[in-house]
Amino acid sequence: MDSIFFRLLVSLAAGFLLGLERQMHRQPAGLKTHILICTGSSLLMILSLILAGGINIADLGLLSTIGLVPPSDLSGDPGRLAAQVVSGIGFLGGGAIIRQGFNIKGLTTAATIWVSAAIGLAIGLGAYGAALITLVCVLATLYVMERFESKLFPVKNVKTLYAVYDRADIDITNLEKQLLSLKIAVDTVDMARSMDSGRVKVTFQAHVPPSIDHDALCRLLGAAGPLVRMELTSNEKPSR
Repeated sequence: MDSIFFRLLVSLAAGFLLGLERQMHRQPAGLKTHILICTGSSLLMILSLILAGGINIADLGLLSTIGLVPPSDLSGDPGRLAAQVVSGIGFLGGGAIIRQGFNIKGLTTAATIWVSAAIGLAIGLGAYGAALITLVCVLATLYVMERFESKLFPVKNVKTLYAVYDRADIDITNLEKQLLSLKIAVDTVDMARSMDSGRVKVTFQAHVPPSIDHDALCRLLGAAGPLVRMELTSNEKPSR
C-alpha cells in the first residue's frame, strides 16, 4: 500500500510542477488540470498492474487486511488500459488548442497535457527514473527554450492592416509594391466585398516597422482609391 501511495504522491507532485508552469503563462489548463491528469493516469496504470498481477497483493497493506482487494485469479494486459489513456487524452489536448484570428494558441499546452499523462503512467508503473528524466526535460524545454527562441528567433512586428475602399477596382499588386516603400512587407492579403454598399475591405498581414509614419501610410492607401477607413492593429503574441 505504501508503494501505491508513494506513486500517487509522486504523480501529484509531477502534475503540480507541470501545471504550475502552465499557470504562470495564464493558460486555462493549469494546476488543477495537470494534477488531475497526471494522478489519474498513474492510478489507471496502478489498476492495470493490479489486474495483471503486476502488484503483489501483500503490497496493498490495509486493503488486503479488510478484504478490499481484487480477486487473486484476475489476469489482464497492463498495456490495454494505458493505451486507452494515451488515446483518450487527445480529447483534452484538442480542447486546449484554439484559433484566434491568424494565430493558433494552446499547442504547447496540449503537448504538456499529453506528456503529463505519459509521466503519470510511468510513475504508476514504478518507472521513477524515466518519469523523473522526462519531467526534467519537459520543464527545461518549457523554461529554457522560451528564452532561447526569443533570442534566436525574435518576435517580428507582425500587424494587421485593414483598409476599406468605396469601390472594388483596387490594384492590390501595385498597392503591395507601394507599401514596400514604407518598409511594410506583406505576408498575406484577404479581400471581402459588401454586397449592399459595394465597399471592399482589404486585410493585410504584414511586417510593419515600429516607427511607421501613420500619416504617410494613410496617404499611400488613399492614393490607391477612395479610402473610407483604415486600421492598424498589433497581433497578439501567440500564447504557448
